[in-house]
Parts: sequence; structure tokens; C-alpha cells
Amino acid sequence: MIKKTQKLLAPVLCPAGKIYGSVMGMRSKMYAKGTFSRFDPECPCVSVGNIGSGGSGKTPLSGWLLDWALSQGLAPALLSRGYRAAPPKLPYLVKPESPVQEAGDEPLMLAIEHPGAKIVVDPVRIRSASWVTRHYGPGIFILDDGFQHLAVRRDFDMVLLTPEDIESGWNRVIPRGTWREGVKALNRADIFLIKCRPFLFDEMREEIKNRLQKFKKPVFQFSLKPRALRRLGGRETRPGLNESYILVSGVGNPEQLEVTANLFMGRSAEEHVIFKDHHSYTRDDIAAIRRTASHCGVREIICTPKDAVKLKGLGADDFWTFDLDIEFSRSIFFDGSEPETFDSWWSLNRINRENRK
Repeated sequence: MIKKTQKLLAPVLCPAGKIYGSVMGMRSKMYAKGTFSRFDPECPCVSVGNIGSGGSGKTPLSGWLLDWALSQGLAPALLSRGYRAAPPKLPYLVKPESPVQEAGDEPLMLAIEHPGAKIVVDPVRIRSASWVTRHYGPGIFILDDGFQHLAVRRDFDMVLLTPEDIESGWNRVIPRGTWREGVKALNRADIFLIKCRPFLFDEMREEIKNRLQKFKKPVFQFSLKPRALRRLGGRETRPGLNESYILVSGVGNPEQLEVTANLFMGRSAEEHVIFKDHHSYTRDDIAAIRRTASHCGVREIICTPKDAVKLKGLGADDFWTFDLDIEFSRSIFFDGSEPETFDSWWSLNRINRENRK
């Protein structure tokens, strides 16, 4: 519905998008010139962000980086604005046992999955970065959804894109489309990562080159791959289910979730109950989901990890969620380098402080 409205109102929304993009471009230049103050971390800082909004895989990739940092002996701290979080104080250190209402769904999920990392919620990232530095002395900062949050200086900008960003949504700035900045902002990127299946990346290869070659930065493909199902309550895991199921989600791109679930389960869900991204679940929602399952004649209900942290404790402990891995398969280099996957290309040398911008 939103896309149809944007298309109908394109003659009005396009000029508005150009104005918005110009304002964001001026803001970026003012940060670069030092007009606005910035926090300069004592350790390397990596930003994981996007040009559009939602569904690009920022949180899973941030989680991958947390695991990588821990494997390197670094002490990672992730800074999140905590969308829809309501912490009692700021900055707020998220712990695995933190209430989801205080921490926010994605920060809590990261804290549960990566207990060795410091996950900090605060919309003012200068404040949270300074606070973490004083109290914990991290070995690396990760800025979740950090591309537009320029108040913390970073050593490396990872910009995530979706297939829609490359194709029909290219350079369509708010309110005409979903982009938060105009295409010139992509000059700040150090690499691009596209969340899609390998076959789709191969099909889009020429379009990717047409769009991104001028920036002369590596382009990597990645996708989310379930390795098992896990009960929300307890530790029971299974490699899959032989029964029919319904799918429940409140994420930015439910269509991609359907594809992932279909491939892993070997069959489509009988029904996909879709809520808005970051939906705050209630017991009434649980009852409605169970009625849908009963109507479909199925017992098994599967949700996303982000939804699981909110559904747990609401009488949904018999639901399943996915244990997810990130899989890197494809790449494009515009400097003649031999193709390699992101996980083999990425190293501590990429964030060497001598390479700071």
C-alpha cells in the first residue's frame, strides 16, 4: 500500500526526496569539516548500517562481528539506539536477563546470543561511547545501524543493501522511497554487503556493477541460513520438522523470511501471521496466533529470533525459533582482485588505525 501511494504521488514526493537528500548531504559535509563535535574512540570502530530502512540484515551481521571480535581476543562493545526501548536510565547496559521492554528486541537478542560482549542502548551515541570507554575499555566498537549516526568517528563503514535498493528503489529518498540519504552518501562506504540468495546475486551481477562500480569498493553477498529449530522454552533443538507449521513474524522483510523458512523446512507455511516490525506482543496476540494454527489444523508454530525474545514468557514457550548462521558466498571486486568471500577477506588489518579516515 505504501509503495502504491509513493508511486501515485511521485511528482510531489520526488522533489521532497531531493530536498531531504540535500539536507542529509549538507549534514554529512558539516561532520566531515568538524562543524559538529564527534567522539573519537580510542579503539577501532566499525559501523554496520544501510542506506534504506529495514530488512537488510544489520543485526545478524553485527552479531557475526561480535563473534569475530571475541574470537580475536578483543572486548567488543556494540552501541544501539534501542528502537522502541524504554530503559530506566541512559546509557543502558543490556544483559541477557534484561526485560525486553527496557532493552529493545534486537539489543536483547544480541546480549543473549553474545554474553561476552557489552551491548549498550542509548540514542545519544557520543554519550554511550564515552560511558563504555570509561567503565569497560573496549577493544572494538560496533555501531549498529550506524551509517547515518556520524557523531562517533568510525574506521570502517559497512553499508548493507537489499535487492530492492539495487533495482527499483535505487536513489529513491524519503518520502519517495526508503533511502535515508541520496546516492552520493555511498561514497562514505568502505564495502557493500547485499543480503540475498547466491542465485539472485548472480542474476543481479550486471545491475550491481552498473550501480556500484563507480564507488570502487568490494561488494559481498550474504544470506541467513537456519541450522536448527529451538524451543522458546527449554533447550530442545531439532534439525527440522516433519509436520505442517505456521510462521509468525514482526520483521522488516517478511517476504525474505518466507523464502528462508520454505527452503529450510522443505515446504511452505500453512499461514504466515505478519505483524509490524518491532511489534510488542501481548497475550491476546498469542491467543490469536493459536487460533490461526487451530484453524489451519497444525500444532507447530515458528517465529524469528527477534520475535522470540518478546514472545518468551507470554505463554509461547512451545513455539519454535530458528538458530541462524550467516553464509557468505559471492563477491565482486572492481580492482581486479580474485573473488573471495567476506569471512575470508575480513581481518584485523581492515580496521588498522593507520587507515582511519
